[in-house]
Amino acid sequence: MAGGTPTATGVNSFLRQCLQGENDRCPEFHADRGDKFGGRAALDRLGVVMMDFPGGKLIDDIIGRNGSGGSTLKVMVVGDSMSQGHEGDYTWRYRLWQWFRDQRIAVDFVGPYSGTKPQDTPSAPQPPRLQGEPEPAPGPPRTSGAYAEDAQDFDSDHFAVWGRQAAQDKSLIKEQVTTYRPDLLLVGLGFNDMGWFVSDADGTLASMKKLVDEARAAKPNLKFALANVPQRTKIGGRDDLISKTTAYNKALAEAVPGWHSSSSPVELVDWAGSYDCAPAACPAAYDGLHPNTVGEYQIAGAFGTTLHKEFGLGSSAPSVPATGPARTAGAPGNIRATSADSGIVVTWDHVFGAYGYEVRHRPAGLPDWSTARSIGNRFDSAWVADGQKWEYQVRTDNGGTSSAWSSTVSATARPKTAAGPVGIVTRPTATGIDFAWGAPTGPYTDSIDRYGVIAYDQDTPGAFVETVGTRDKSLHFDGLKPGHRYTLAVQTWNRAGGGLPALGRPVVVGAGTPPAPTGLKVVSTDPTTVELNWTGSAQAAGYRVWVRNINNGGQSTADESVVSGTSHGVAFLFPGTWNFEFCVTAVNGALESGKSTCVVAPRPAGS
Repeated sequence: MAGGTPTATGVNSFLRQCLQGENDRCPEFHADRGDKFGGRAALDRLGVVMMDFPGGKLIDDIIGRNGSGGSTLKVMVVGDSMSQGHEGDYTWRYRLWQWFRDQRIAVDFVGPYSGTKPQDTPSAPQPPRLQGEPEPAPGPPRTSGAYAEDAQDFDSDHFAVWGRQAAQDKSLIKEQVTTYRPDLLLVGLGFNDMGWFVSDADGTLASMKKLVDEARAAKPNLKFALANVPQRTKIGGRDDLISKTTAYNKALAEAVPGWHSSSSPVELVDWAGSYDCAPAACPAAYDGLHPNTVGEYQIAGAFGTTLHKEFGLGSSAPSVPATGPARTAGAPGNIRATSADSGIVVTWDHVFGAYGYEVRHRPAGLPDWSTARSIGNRFDSAWVADGQKWEYQVRTDNGGTSSAWSSTVSATARPKTAAGPVGIVTRPTATGIDFAWGAPTGPYTDSIDRYGVIAYDQDTPGAFVETVGTRDKSLHFDGLKPGHRYTLAVQTWNRAGGGLPALGRPVVVGAGTPPAPTGLKVVSTDPTTVELNWTGSAQAAGYRVWVRNINNGGQSTADESVVSGTSHGVAFLFPGTWNFEFCVTAVNGALESGKSTCVVAPRPAGS
């Protein structure tokens, strides 16, 4: 009766299968069973249960079913990209759901979204926004991405959005709590506040406190599990992020006990201490921040540990394995390179689960490749010359691993973009740069709509190229970093797209006219080649090299090429290096020093 026979299921096994929904037992106990037993949507409670010598597993199942007193724990995950996840991820939410299931805790994850972030939809490059033009209204969060292909269907509702900040969610959380009535918030926010210069440690803590207050205003007995912020691999020039994160985590740990109450408990989740990621290395992440399959377990373990120890949920905290499932994504297929009015467009089929793609490209016939990254399945070569043939290969980025390179495709550029402006003049100001230029001439200039003014900070590793649009022929580019050297350019935008930029002289923001270089030394490395070295200045954004033939009475001349360092080689000096004199000037945009002491190149030995 209890254990069954080879041909009959015992009552205990039959009941356990009913409780777990196995082997299609007792469909009336589970969802979609029609109008039986009053038509309830799920088995929400048990009455009298008849058993015959029950074993431990059956008893555990019954206790687990009734452990919540007939109710289901409603949980809302509030977070950013590390909680939402990317297409093809399992996510730490999935691993925590598995823990709830294994602990036989009836749980309902709630929130307005259910998916990961999908890959970006490919599109052509867009013209720069005009200076003073308001930013377009943000669209709805992109939350339609799927999970790992072998992940089980799970309760994936959440309130986690890629790029989200505590400074944003503090104003949104009240509506979400009012709508979904969670019993427990699992919050993982703060990195983007400090990483994107929205706030420092104190400001981020204030945002988190406001979030707690607003959520309580909607539901006074709400419970909170608040995570601190993990470190990430060091970003060049962002030592501030390391110190801000450390300060915030310390302040949050000190503040949480004061936010706690018996009716609305607040407990700390040690995400930073559980997640194997630090400025020196981050084995838990696929990109120095976002969790790989092991990191997902570690984050779920951090939350689950707090839920078990502080909230009394489950018989044990989640286990955290040392390894996770391998993530693989196939090589891109159907690679196509096509000549377009904008230049060359390369496309390929979407590869599920790829974090992005690498595209390498080169002019046909050259040995070396240049490599760029694309987050969608499209790559645009816009800065190409008419008649030039280019070659391309593509591979997927799988987070720490890559697919093999695709076969090579090629196309010949026939762009209908316009040439860059002429006569670009750049001048430093205290916090920016003044630009002016002349109108370009030549083909396709009749449809020019705007200019894109480009500034790139050479002194900030990993800096983004900043571009501002204008329909004038001058612009003041402000909000730059004093003392930093900027590479500058201006490009035209017509109906075909953005053309090849024309370079302006580099600028050191906040600096004036630099002093003339000193200590110029000229060495003849062979009869027709010299190497120049000199001492420069921090005020100089670059240098111009002046050359004069001492035998023909000519004047020193220099082209517009600007040397970034304090050394330079000059070749093809006929009839010999000893016939030429060299000087150097320092430039800061249109500001230029006088010439250095001029030096005649020596005759090399044996000449």
